[in-house]
This record gives sequence, structure tokens and C-alpha cells, in this order.
Amino acid sequence: MAIEFTTALQKAYNFLAISQNPDGGWGYRRGGMSYVEPTSFALLALFSQAGAGGQNVADNRYQAVLRGLAWLRSQQHEDGGWGIMKDDSVSGWMTYPATWMLTVLTKIPELVSYYGKPEDNVMLDKARSWILNKGLEGTVDAATDTQVRRLFQIDSSLLGFAWGHGESGWVIPTSLAMVALTVQDPAVFRETKEVKMGKDYLRDRACPDGGWNVGNPWMIGKKLPPTVDATSFALVAWRATIAASDFGPNTDVINAGLTFLDDYITTSNSDHSIALAAWALSLFKEPDDRDDYRLRLANGITQNDAPAERSFTYRGKEIKKRTATGQDKETGGWANSPYTTAIASFALSNDRYYLDPK
Repeated sequence: MAIEFTTALQKAYNFLAISQNPDGGWGYRRGGMSYVEPTSFALLALFSQAGAGGQNVADNRYQAVLRGLAWLRSQQHEDGGWGIMKDDSVSGWMTYPATWMLTVLTKIPELVSYYGKPEDNVMLDKARSWILNKGLEGTVDAATDTQVRRLFQIDSSLLGFAWGHGESGWVIPTSLAMVALTVQDPAVFRETKEVKMGKDYLRDRACPDGGWNVGNPWMIGKKLPPTVDATSFALVAWRATIAASDFGPNTDVINAGLTFLDDYITTSNSDHSIALAAWALSLFKEPDDRDDYRLRLANGITQNDAPAERSFTYRGKEIKKRTATGQDKETGGWANSPYTTAIASFALSNDRYYLDPK
């Protein structure tokens, strides 16, 4: 029988409530400046029925969601997008996680009754319009396409989503945009041309030995390695968008990415990376197989007197790096980070409301 992580999740939700900034947003670190991305993910995490989306919600969590939504609503620009933080007047990639969060809010009746506002659907329509009209990268000319194919061995006719309007597409923003567009109705939107092209884009940008990096699997004939963040977000996008038509070449790419994360998570020394990898793996693995990833995420790797820091030498200098310690037993957070804690809560929960909000 698979292990339940109810206590760890409750502590995580409490950490999110106590780590909220006075302005209503959340930062990447507790006490750090409020940003749209960690605020969106903290709210998504708290939307869990076990967090602040079910019955008998703890008042501190309820108030945290109200304040967080008020902060995020106030940050949307007239063009429908969001900037990185309060004073960023240019809309960009943080529109994707904000749209993802807002879609889940408007789709789940309990969340609408607790936290919804009449303007949410209008805001959501504007946000989706920004993604489709300003998030997608532009086409390239024939000469550029030829050069790109020679240098990077990728098909530039397959369009991804960009970090900012008018820029090139990359794996992480493409993955976030795909999820943001799909969660409104996965059965319908996973078949739209933009999402189907996103899947073609991800397959084309996959690293030769499995996984993804920023979007350059090759450089002048040499393989480039994958990274855990790009691979994790790409796999989350695949889970949200996969359909029967994807079985074959696409599932081969997915399985290669899972193999990379499976190998990676056993050697990682980063709480954040373990959280990302455990989240992505948990979406594809059978319940009993998830326990190893989840236990490593919850407990860290400092058991049996393992050091809390590891040292290594780089260019003649000694570098100290913190070893993954898992969930802080006092605060309930991971790496003192609302962002990492939100992702860890996704990995430990069996509820997939944030990908398929029925």
C-alpha cells in the first residue's frame, strides 16, 4: 500500500500561510520580494481540498488565499498579461502560471464560492488571449531556419512559447503555456493546434539521451545535456496534454525524460531539484513506485549522520553547497522557499485538481 503524506502536506500548507508577504504575494524565498510565479504556485497548492479549498478551512489559510488573489488580480496589465513583479510594466512568461492558477480557480465550484470574483472570467479571457497572441514565438525566414538546423539540429518551423513577447520560444515557457491553455478543458484543448504544435516542439527539442534543457539539444554536432527543471516542467506539460494519438514517438520521448529524472533524483543534493523531479515522476509512476521519490523529498538525504553541507573544489577554491535536508520539521517548508514548498506539495499529494479541474 502506498504511503500517505497527510502530515507533511498539512505542515506545507501551514508554511505557505505563514510565509506570505504583507502585500499578499509570495517570494522565491521566505521574506523575499513578491513575484507572480511563486504567488501563482502557492495559490495553486493552497487550492487543494486538504489545504484551503475544502471544508472547514483554517482561517489563516483562507485569509492567505484571499490576500494572494487580491495581490495577483491587482497585477494584471491592460493587455491581459503579467510582469515578473509589481513594478514590471511589461507582460511576459509569468502570465502562464498566473493563467494556470486563475483557470483552476474558475473551474472548481468550491473555489469559486470561497474565493471567486465576478471579474475573474474576464481576466482569464484576456490572459488566454495574451498567451495565444503575444506568447507564441514568431516564424523565422528560410535563411535563419537553415542556419538553426545546421547549428542546433532543430526544426524552427515548430513554434514554442517565449519568455517575453517577440522573443524565441524555449522549453520551460512552452511547457507552462501548454498547461495554462489546457487545464480549462483538457479533453478539448489538448487537441488545439497550439497545444499540438507545443507537443511537436517538445519532442523536437528533447535531448538525444533523454530529458530537456533550455531548448538546445545539440550545438554544432555535439550533444548538450538535459536539466532537471526543464525536464520536469516538460513532463508536467506532457501529463496535462497527452492523448491517445501521442502513443508511439511521443511516449518514447516521455519515457526517456522519466529515465533521466529517475537517475537524477537518487544523486541530487538540491531540495528544489528533488521537489521538481518527484513532482514530475509522481504524475507518471504507479502509486507504490512513488514512495521512494516522496520519502526522499520529505526526509532529505542527511540521515545517518550525513553532512548538512558538502564541499568541493572549483578552480582552486573550496565551495560549500547545502545538502538536501527535506522538509523542515519546525516550519513545514522546503529550503525556506514558498515556491519549492508548493512544488513539493504537488509531489506529495495524490490530488490532480491543478491539472484536471473537473
